[in-house]
This record gives sequence, C-alpha cells and structure tokens, in this order.
Amino acid sequence: MTYWVYNALLTVVLLMSLPLLPLFFLFGRRYRMGLGERFGFYDPTVISAIENARPVWIHASSVGEILAAGRLVEEIRKRFPARKILLSAFTQTGYQTAQRVGAGDSVIFFPLDHPWIIRRALATFDPSLMVFLETEIWPNMLRLARQRGTPTLLLSGRFSAQSFRQYRWLPSFFRKALGNFAALGMQAEEDAHRAKRLGADPLKVSVTGNLKLEIPASTSSPSVNLERNNNSRRLLVAGSSHRGEEELLLEAFRCLKQRFPDFQMVLAPRHPQRFPEVERLLQSSGLQFEKKSEFNGASHSRQDIFFLDTLGELQGFYAIGDIAFVGGSLVDAGGHNLLEPARVGSPILFGPYMANFAALADEMKQKGGGIEVRTVADLVQEITDLLNDATKRLAMGERAYQVATKESRVGERTFALLSRYLQPL
Repeated sequence: MTYWVYNALLTVVLLMSLPLLPLFFLFGRRYRMGLGERFGFYDPTVISAIENARPVWIHASSVGEILAAGRLVEEIRKRFPARKILLSAFTQTGYQTAQRVGAGDSVIFFPLDHPWIIRRALATFDPSLMVFLETEIWPNMLRLARQRGTPTLLLSGRFSAQSFRQYRWLPSFFRKALGNFAALGMQAEEDAHRAKRLGADPLKVSVTGNLKLEIPASTSSPSVNLERNNNSRRLLVAGSSHRGEEELLLEAFRCLKQRFPDFQMVLAPRHPQRFPEVERLLQSSGLQFEKKSEFNGASHSRQDIFFLDTLGELQGFYAIGDIAFVGGSLVDAGGHNLLEPARVGSPILFGPYMANFAALADEMKQKGGGIEVRTVADLVQEITDLLNDATKRLAMGERAYQVATKESRVGERTFALLSRYLQPL
C-alpha cells in the first residue's frame, strides 16, 4: 500500500512537471544537462562502454561521495580487473567530478525513482551489484533491483538526527525500503543503531566506518603561488562556502587585514553555479581579487582574495594554507568534510552547523584539531591567535591530522563486506 501511494505521488509530480521541461532547454546547459538520463534515456557511447558486462553500479550523490567511491573503484579494479564500473551521481557537481577523476567506465546521472524509469535503467545496464553511499535511499530502485536478483549494499552509511526524525514519520515504508538491502555498512555505532530502529535487519547491519577517511590527500602544489615572500605570507583557505557565509568571511578579512597587512584568503564556493554571484559580491566589496580561471598561465598572485572558481583544486590550496575554514557551517547547510584540510595538517575552523559531520566535528574539538566559531568576532579572534602563535598553529594542525588518519582500516572493512557479493567473472 505504501509503495502504491509513493508511486502515485511520483506520477502526479512527473505529469505536472512535463509542461515545464521545455524551460530547462531555454535556461541553458546547466538545467538540461543529464535530463534524458534522469528519465532513463542514455547515449549509445555510455551504454557501449559497459554493454553485456553486468557492471558494478556505484551511486554517490555529490562530490565528497564521488571521491569516496573512487576508493572502492580502485580496489575493485585491483582485485577484479575484468569488472566494469558504472558510476552515477545525483548532482551536477558530482557528475562533473566523476567525469574528471575517471573512476567509472561509464558515468551517468542517477535516474528518477519512478518504477517505469527504474525498470528501463536496470534493463539497460543489467548490474550484477549495486552500491549506495551514505544516505542514498531510493525505494523503487532498491525494490526493483531486489526483484531482479541484484544485491544492493549501503556502504559508509549514515543517518543524521534530522533524517532519522524524518524517516520515522513513515516507519512501515522505510522498514520495507531498508529491508531490500542485502547488507548495510554504517559509519558509526550511532548510525547502525538508527538503521536498526528504522527497521533494518540487525543481522544485516555492521559498522565499517566512513570511506571519506580513506580518500588520499593530494598534496600537489597548486599552479598559482600565493606567497609574497618566503616568510611573510599568511593565508586563510575558506573552502566550500555557501550563500551568507562569504559576506561574513569578507567582513572578518577586512578586520584581519588591518592587523596583518600580508594576509590573503583563498575563497572557494561550494557550488559552481554560484561563481557569478560570488564574483559580483567580490566586485562590490572593494577588495582586490583575482580569479583562478583567468590566470592564463600566470603563477603569482599578490591580491587580497584569490577566487577559486574552478573545480578539483581546493585540496592543493589547503596544503599551502596556514589556516582552513570549512564552509556550510556558519549557515544551516549541514557542514562539509573536515578531513580534507585535516589530511594535510591544517588547523581547522568551522561553524556550529555541522549536522552532516557531527561526530567528526565533536572529535576535532575534543582532540584540539578544530575550533568552532559562531560570529565574525570569533573568526577574527581565533585567526588572530593562530597567526600570532606558530607553535599553537602547528600543534593544532598535527592534532587534526591525527584525527584524520586514525581510521586506517576503513577501506579494508568496507571492501571485506563488498567482496561477499562480488565474485570474479
């Protein structure tokens, strides 16, 4: 009964949306990108790369999960070299990242969770195994894959307090959905406990850890040198910022610039579609800035703000920064992964809204690798203290690094679970 209601609502929404489809083409490439794939229609080149191969289908929603999926892909190719990989993403940035890193033999947008669309996608690719990362619960995909005899796994699984409360409104529905998983490898004991309370079979639930801990840090130097000289540059790297945070960061920057004339900041918005908006904000700020996309081979920046309006380079800037700020946390966006700067030994600042990484944020604070800030005044005070005290800054970065590297067996535990359902061809 619950699936009937769910599918009826999906059908109504899709039918109501059909008249709007032409608008997606009028609004530009960003809006029409992957539209056909979301309805189960695929380019022949996408299909031919994995045709008749019964691929392993790995689904990861966005950028962080795509990078974590890369760890699984590496191990599958190492141990089962004949296996083909189909990698899907839900967001545009996730899709672009998957294309860039080349983790899958084919990369697609995840189809809409309507029975007709899902049946078409499953018939097209005929996967031998499906892997979902983190909090990807798609009821029709799980149900129809199980009916086809395709095992489905949830790996690096996570149920935040908010999603847990939401799922509990429909206990019977999500109990059935979770019952379709062959196994659930959760990030932490709390996640495993919530999965069981939502109706997952306790015999299928285990704790394997967070795959993002296994993402190797890229410490390659960025193509732009932000140092004014070898001794005086002080650099804040503000990564994954959201709307409402850039204004606060710029206000803090102005205060800090008065105290530290050599102070510079790398500003990297989370979503590429916001690049024009952030550029307009920088133009109106009165601060000097340069855009990464317009360097044209230049290698040295002396401006106040370095606007990182490209993808895939943030990790390298974390590696050369003195202090990192991780965004999505001063506004209620759930926060982003603290492990990226921690893996290169950077001291980390973040705001109070870290629901998506609550356990990690708590551990960073407890172990002294990160500091929670709530206001512009907090940002100015903490950055000032760290810039004035090199010993404190280095020690804090080392503690952040220790937190990031403590789970050295996450990949081993995760792949042990995956291997139960993956056999050589």
